[in-house]
Amino acid sequence: MSKRTLRAFVTALVVSLSGTVLADVELTFEELPEPVRKTAVAEVKAGKIVEIERDLENGATVYEIEFVLDDVKYELDIAPDGTLLRRHRD
Repeated sequence: MSKRTLRAFVTALVVSLSGTVLADVELTFEELPEPVRKTAVAEVKAGKIVEIERDLENGATVYEIEFVLDDVKYELDIAPDGTLLRRHRD
């Protein structure tokens, strides 16, 4: 195996493994980046957060926050900079 082939293989392996590590990781509220926490508080209001995950969507990190408000379950998708990407009933 040439050095170039080996280097390409190792690079692909590292990229693959790093994506695996980042995807579908459960987090606590305190582990969220500050901008994500601020958006979550503004959106959840009096609801109760039931699950928080960090996921990869199309190669980008997204924080998924499931919460219940008035017996209805919702999910927020929030970018690391705090931008609300999506809010929907779950």
